[in-house]
Amino acid sequence: MKALPLLLMLLIALDAPALAARVVTTPKVHQLTVYQAYPGASDPRDTDGALNHCWTGYLGQSGDVISAVPGVLCISPGCCNPWENYIAAAQECPLVPYTLKNTTLVKVTPSHVQCKMDNGNDILPAHTITQQGTPNIRLRWPLMYEAPGTTFTLTILYGTPALYDDDGPGPNPPAWVHVEQWVWTVSADFESLSDVLELFSELPFGQDEVPLISDGPLYETLQAKIKAAHDAYESGDLALAGFILADFELEVMDACIDASPPFPNPTGPGTGIANTDENPACCKLLIDVEYILQTSGIGQ
Repeated sequence: MKALPLLLMLLIALDAPALAARVVTTPKVHQLTVYQAYPGASDPRDTDGALNHCWTGYLGQSGDVISAVPGVLCISPGCCNPWENYIAAAQECPLVPYTLKNTTLVKVTPSHVQCKMDNGNDILPAHTITQQGTPNIRLRWPLMYEAPGTTFTLTILYGTPALYDDDGPGPNPPAWVHVEQWVWTVSADFESLSDVLELFSELPFGQDEVPLISDGPLYETLQAKIKAAHDAYESGDLALAGFILADFELEVMDACIDASPPFPNPTGPGTGIANTDENPACCKLLIDVEYILQTSGIGQ
């Protein structure tokens, strides 16, 4: 009689892993890249066709004053079925019926070695934000001050009434339960660094009547150094590229200002690069350069 319970226990122990293996599904992962700023332009107004161009006196207007725009992570779930734009079953023709089980968005901001307040706290601190359930998920995220390496991970768990192969020739076998994972990573490179710099020369420093980079000649100098560093990198001279980027960092650090310029002068005492809790432009540039140094191989 004692042998029967032992036999049952053995059968259960042997069968449990096999049963678990049937219900485990590998997430279908999509890796995507976004940037803090992009090249941009302004369109004429619809009402009167007015242009946002530079005024040239008797010559009228010439040249769009907008050359960069802030990056925005926009997540559009779709219009007809729950999260249809991000579910493989919804892309089939005809659509494979599915039931949404759970949706989460997790934003992870990494730590960095640059920029701390006088009290030692990070200006752009590492942190994690988790949002669960469609009504609670933010669908538009401004990226201008996001540290490179920040990730936004959208995870969707859904089920199908019939076995469905959600990844075709991929590793997942047909299953009833499926996981879609969409990962957007904020990145930085020479182009995005130049775009961010342009953006900071266009956006206002609060109500201060000056842009975030209030020193005009400094802006031109920094743009020239980005181009020189990029040219050196493209030619394979990593040492020169690293030297120029290090010089860029030093010049940015020397120009950080935590108070408004006393006057809206184009350059001179009091002007520089905004570096406050609300406008950490200076730190943002330093963090981006450090990221480029580490990810491009220049700083190794």
